[in-house]
Amino acid sequence: MSDVRQFVHRPAGALRRHVREILWVHSEHSRVQLLLPETTLTLVLRQSGAASLQNHNLPDTIVSGLQKRTRMVEHAPGSSLIIVRFTEVGAPAILHDRVDLLYNRTAPLDDLLPRQDIDRIQSILADTPDMRQQILPVERFLLDRIRSQNPISPQIEAAARMIRNSHGRFSIAAIARHAAMSQSALERHFRAAVGATPKKLSRLARLQHVCRLWDTGKTLTEIAFEAGYCDQPHMVRDFRLFTGTSPEQFFHSASPRNLPTFYK
Repeated sequence: MSDVRQFVHRPAGALRRHVREILWVHSEHSRVQLLLPETTLTLVLRQSGAASLQNHNLPDTIVSGLQKRTRMVEHAPGSSLIIVRFTEVGAPAILHDRVDLLYNRTAPLDDLLPRQDIDRIQSILADTPDMRQQILPVERFLLDRIRSQNPISPQIEAAARMIRNSHGRFSIAAIARHAAMSQSALERHFRAAVGATPKKLSRLARLQHVCRLWDTGKTLTEIAFEAGYCDQPHMVRDFRLFTGTSPEQFFHSASPRNLPTFYK
């Protein structure tokens, strides 16, 4: 997609615990984007153009929780946006809210953050057109939101890291033992901090891993084995629940113009 420019920045220091990456995207022409469910919440600051999600116009600033299914976003010509991808446990410290309330939702950012703070960062970005020069103000905007006392316990952070690093292959019992918590306590605290239960996050992590393995050119049988499924039909069944189609149909029908990008 030669008409699309992208730039990715991965924060360091205090912000790294909360934000995995910040992505700048500018597209000269209209485009359709197919979004796979992610393991993290995302925050979007749109600088120009317009977008619609499932045929509904989106506000210029939004926050999206963990999702059940793939979604289709249409971007108008001349669209520029900044996408903040949180870590699995990073959103509550910045949004100051229970992220499970955003499960399967996309909400205006001013439902969670003060309108004046949003207007301030949007104004600063409008006066700073160069993508790389926008890094510092975006990081400062996020850092200023972080609570001095992190609401996420080390046990929940360790559990989320275990799910991500294992691509969702561990049982919930094993994750609870690793976090030194009962399964009921793990599920209760995990859902409030991450935005979904450990089981749901594990399934999302496995879906992302299946997509990465497909990119390596492996067969579906090889992918099912490496992703930890007992057989290929179980993988296909899980994939259908998220996308409505089989992995093979999904990837072969996705054109370079709308191929999902956020699992990489």
